Amino acid sequence: MRVRAGLLRRERPAMTGPLWLNLALVAFTAAAFASAPALARPTLPFGVRVPTRRTGEAVILLARRRYNRGIAAGAVVACAVVLIDGLAPEVVLVGLVVAYSLLGGLASRSIVAAKREEGWYAGTRQAVTADTSLRSDPVRPQWILLAPALLLLVVTAVIGLFEGATNFSTVLTQILVVVLIPPLTIAISRARPEIDAVQPSASASRYREYLHGVLSLLLLSAGCVNATMLVVSLQLWEIVETTVPTTIVGYLPLAAAFIAWVVFSVRAGDAGHRLSPTGDDPETRYEQRDDDRYWHAAGMVYLNRNDPALLVHRRVGTYWTLNLGHPIAWIVLAAVAVLGVLAGLGIVTLPEKGA
Repeated sequence: MRVRAGLLRRERPAMTGPLWLNLALVAFTAAAFASAPALARPTLPFGVRVPTRRTGEAVILLARRRYNRGIAAGAVVACAVVLIDGLAPEVVLVGLVVAYSLLGGLASRSIVAAKREEGWYAGTRQAVTADTSLRSDPVRPQWILLAPALLLLVVTAVIGLFEGATNFSTVLTQILVVVLIPPLTIAISRARPEIDAVQPSASASRYREYLHGVLSLLLLSAGCVNATMLVVSLQLWEIVETTVPTTIVGYLPLAAAFIAWVVFSVRAGDAGHRLSPTGDDPETRYEQRDDDRYWHAAGMVYLNRNDPALLVHRRVGTYWTLNLGHPIAWIVLAAVAVLGVLAGLGIVTLPEKGA
């Protein structure tokens, strides 16, 4: 019996990383999932389209309470497992994400069932609204905000060449950031805008302000990433000593970018619905068209072959997703999958100076 106990003790997974970090990751995961429904548009609870007059239905309020209780219970269980070192922290986090995703799916299904049984859209006049001003006078990215990222890239590369460094993986990361951020910015600026048929003018002004903030933050975040890569490069090339204070300073730009995104998301809400509109826009007699049939996985996946838009704003979160009904979307996903497989097999390697 003692031998078995000893074997069991040796077989227990060793905790990776400090305890406080693992607990912080659990708390962050719980906070991220809890904030998603709170920041969503009132007419899109858990990714389900509902009429404006139905946003206060009892089934929606009950789904939110159950979801929040599940989030809290999952966080408590996950913290307990981490504290007793019963499972690897990575396994705990993956299990927590899966459990929270299932909770969101159950909440979404309960609202969909009530919506169908009670006929929430019966007798409503549905419409889709477009704002041509966003095409004739689009929100233009402030490209000057990308200048810090470019400058930091040049500074890092010059230091590496001057010091005779051989590992330029961090510089490659900076190059990828500078190369990929502009097309992503352009794609988001040209994505289909989120205009509500209930208040078309107000929602258009909100979305314009929201889009301006997203594009600006995206360009500034590129500079934050490259600033962190500069400090990591100095550590990698042993120009500065790798200490805790240096590491903290190096990741401060990323922390600042993260905090800026969080503050903006809380202030603006999903697609900017929390922002104050310009002018007074009375409500119309229409409701936004019920397009749930094109959205799957609780509003996370969009598939509409008749929609020419490649990028659409997700129903949950401050970001966009591909329209899987668009052929180009599958080309993009296939390219990403091929690169991932090649990198995993070691076929695609990071370049080194002189290689």
